This record gives sequence, C-alpha cells and structure tokens, in this order.
Amino acid sequence: MILGLDISSSRVGIALMDGEKIIINEVMKFKSGMSLEERAQKFEQRMVEIEGHYVPYELYIEKPATMFKGGKTTAHTMAILQRFNGMCSYIAYKVFDLEPVMVNPRSARSKLGIKVPPRTPSKEMKKMIIEHISTRFPKQFKYELTVHGNPRPGTDDRADAIVVALAGPLLDN
Repeated sequence: MILGLDISSSRVGIALMDGEKIIINEVMKFKSGMSLEERAQKFEQRMVEIEGHYVPYELYIEKPATMFKGGKTTAHTMAILQRFNGMCSYIAYKVFDLEPVMVNPRSARSKLGIKVPPRTPSKEMKKMIIEHISTRFPKQFKYELTVHGNPRPGTDDRADAIVVALAGPLLDN
C-alpha cells in the first residue's frame, strides 16, 4: 500500500492506495483558530488511526511551494506552509517508520499524463486534476458539486493526494 499526502495549513488530502484500488481518500479540514501545533496533533491522531488498520510500505508527500505565485503567496504564508509540511512529514515518518519522499506536483501530473497548459488558472487546473482522477476511478472517486457547479472544497486535495500516491513510485525522487 502507498500513502500519498497533500499538505497545506488548512487541509490535508490523504490517499491510501493498493495498486489501482483506493483504500482511503479523504480530506482533513482544520478550523481557522487552531494553532499549527493543534493541527499537527489532529493530523498525528489520524495517522495513528490509519497505522492501526493498514501498513503502507511507501510514503509520498507533495512538495510545498517554494516559489511566489504572482502576488498570491507571501513570504509569511510560504514560511507557515513549509513549517507545517515539516511537522506533518516528521509525524508521518514517526508513525509509519517510513522516510517520506517529497513529490513535485508538476512532475507528478506529467507522469500521470495530466496535461495542464502553461498559465492555466489555479481553479481550472484543479478541475482538470479532479476530472482526470474521476475518469480514472469512476466508481471509487466520487465528489459533490456546490450550488454554483464547482467541486466541493477539499475535493482537489483528495485528488492531489491520489496523484501523489500514484506518481510517487514512478518518479526518480
């Protein structure tokens, strides 16, 4: 089994895969008032629960952003993301006794044949990834739409976690 994680400070996408079978696919959402330490504690509790039922033999985590994205990302935000990603990486290492392999999201998408044209808006890119995963796993990857016809928040994190889990073993990390 392979565990893939898509970590951000507000949500964590989790995918546990057994070949082409999705065992776990969920998103952990954190309340805005929680400290990073409280979020990490909640993450650790979930990892311990998973470890109590399953034994992943590989662990892949999406690399956090290291470059600014045209006014959207501040140095403060990037520092928080890096810090929380490090906390979660260590927790996963400690719980599963597996050294996490960091996966570049662009390389992962490319390896799975998800073609995202340059300068595609983030919202459209997320929809493309969700659609790719939904097409690949029509019976296993289900999601709901909002009243505006968009995938419910967190769906992209779930899809990204699957991309990380599937592509991780295919990449030369």
